[in-house]
Amino acid sequence: MLEQELAEARAEVQRLTARINDCVVELQRARDLEKQSRETARLATEELQQFVYAASHDLQEPLRTISAYAQLLRREYPQDGQSAEFASLVINGANQMSALVRDLLTYSRIRAEANREPLRLGAAVQRALLVLSDRIRDSGAQVTCGELPEVFADESQIANVFERLIDNAIRYHSSEPPAICISAEEDAEVCTVSVRDNGPGIEPRFHEQVFQPFKRLHGKSIEGSGLGLTICRKIVRFHGGEIWVESDGQHGSTFKFTLPL
Repeated sequence: MLEQELAEARAEVQRLTARINDCVVELQRARDLEKQSRETARLATEELQQFVYAASHDLQEPLRTISAYAQLLRREYPQDGQSAEFASLVINGANQMSALVRDLLTYSRIRAEANREPLRLGAAVQRALLVLSDRIRDSGAQVTCGELPEVFADESQIANVFERLIDNAIRYHSSEPPAICISAEEDAEVCTVSVRDNGPGIEPRFHEQVFQPFKRLHGKSIEGSGLGLTICRKIVRFHGGEIWVESDGQHGSTFKFTLPL
């Protein structure tokens, strides 16, 4: 009787061992497939980035040519009002397309170009203000910035976020000169940055929509590629944070984003 029970126990152990071996094989196979899938996704991303880069380079040259000849026509025939108007439309269209191509390239290369290191956020703000100095002067905008902490991030990309948020505040201003205030709050793990403006605001039902690609609340009445906030969200999320907007649609907007400390 005991020998029979031992034999049955050994058989059960063998079945369990075989089952465990099968599970190990299946687990290894799943890991191999996951690794292969990640590698395939990486190669596809790299191929897409190379394609976008090559396409943007090839598109920029004919756009410059179109703009240059349109400007030449406008200078050569200043007395022809209709021709000058048509030339201006061509130039504006070429400039808008060029901006769109540049933003598509920026969006596609965000992950590839990240170089995260200790960063004083104030330095990123100053870098953005330098790029926007002409727009700030021409619009009469007032930009104030409080004390900002140090984070671990890519300076050029975070400066890009500040540049686009400040530019939006200038671009979508109310009847008053733009007033933009940048501040930050810290807790144990993250820094929350706020960029507040005195513009017309954004209705709550559009708070998520504004971060979608090519979703423009003002149509084409205000120039832009429709990718600015989409690029901001991708940069912030790649850094491990989130971005959102707070506004009642009447008293300005406050864009907030988090960054790990």
